[in-house]
Amino acid sequence: MVRQTMLVKITPPLKIREISSLEEKAATKPCEENTCFNKATYIGGRFAKMQTVDRYSKLGVKEFLPPYNGDDLELSDLLTGVAFASGGSGYDPLTSIPATATSSTGQLELFLEYKEKLKTLVGEEEATRVISEGIYFTAMGANDIANNYFSIPLRRHQYDLPSYVNFLISSAVNFTMKLNDFGAKRIGFFGIPPIGCCPSQRKHGSRECDTLQNQAAELFNSGIEKEIERLNAERNVHDSRFAYLDIYYNLLDLIKQHDFYGKQLSHRVSR
Repeated sequence: MVRQTMLVKITPPLKIREISSLEEKAATKPCEENTCFNKATYIGGRFAKMQTVDRYSKLGVKEFLPPYNGDDLELSDLLTGVAFASGGSGYDPLTSIPATATSSTGQLELFLEYKEKLKTLVGEEEATRVISEGIYFTAMGANDIANNYFSIPLRRHQYDLPSYVNFLISSAVNFTMKLNDFGAKRIGFFGIPPIGCCPSQRKHGSRECDTLQNQAAELFNSGIEKEIERLNAERNVHDSRFAYLDIYYNLLDLIKQHDFYGKQLSHRVSR
């Protein structure tokens, strides 16, 4: 199963004017309790806690982002960052159905609900400031390709692969613009990793990555990077900043040259 699904909001105590690309090489450690951490991106299960990247903790950002729908969410968490992610969803509304996950549209609805709670807590003016100065990260698309297009025949009957990727890009841009219209001004957009190299996506018994799925990821990433540049040009008058964060090539390099990084290559399929 491939899961790369995220909409998270971080409110740092310091004003961060730049959303810089994450340059660290991927370095994973085992999941503990309901949290999984990867320095190249954020990976969380369905409404799980998410651990932030080390460099942001130095800015005073809290170590764990609680799920907005979590039972133990405290009102104070609304001021310092929450996760709206739902593992198994994607930009395609059909992707979330077999995974019984909250769709990307549903996550935006949760964000609107969050805004109203924040206004009640601190007032409209302060809520607007908190929302506009927060940093937002979104990472979806892998489920759409691996668990939808290549696993369920419906979309393959409707689209060839390039057309489906264009559909995902359009959906991702609409998602980002809506998030921006709702008040988010600093949005980091993670691309799709080399999903064809996941053990679950390789052909049975093969050590070779699935070329077609990796090509789909590259096609999506190149298209969305251009769209992010366009959004920056069109929406910078409102002090909005968008950043494309590539995780494809660092992870592919780690997979292809695992010996160089002192890692053993695993072919086990995660369940």
